[in-house]
Amino acid sequence: MPSPVITIPERRKINENQENSNDARPEFISTAQLYDAVYENAFHPMYISALHGKIIKFNDKFSSLFGFLPGEIEQLNATDLFKTNDRSFMEFVQKRNENGIAKAEVRGIKKSGEIFPCRISSVFYQSDKGEKRFMNTLVNISDHISARWNIAG
Repeated sequence: MPSPVITIPERRKINENQENSNDARPEFISTAQLYDAVYENAFHPMYISALHGKIIKFNDKFSSLFGFLPGEIEQLNATDLFKTNDRSFMEFVQKRNENGIAKAEVRGIKKSGEIFPCRISSVFYQSDKGEKRFMNTLVNISDHISARWNIAG
């Protein structure tokens, strides 16, 4: 496993030269608060997984994409949601494990059993507490693939 691409400190100052002391924004924000805001406001499905694939955290768009209830996803592993025997998925995992970062087109599996194409990007990181995780973002490319097939005729 490579070194983490990103090491996240617990707290980071937002604005060192705060001009107005009455500014309502806090001077410090925790990493957890930052990532919660990013997750909840992201346009795309996102999830964090442990090194072995256990899904630790995810946003509403992630559970909606796969058709699972949040409580159901908490019981799943990333290998339950992707066609892990596909060459593209195996190459993605190998590249991510070697470089700490990777992206690929893979196939996801919805709760209904429907298989769909998606793009995944992943980065390996370590928190200040030593937790090693993967942060992943997905894009459903079903419409893109359909449009490409229609254009090709």
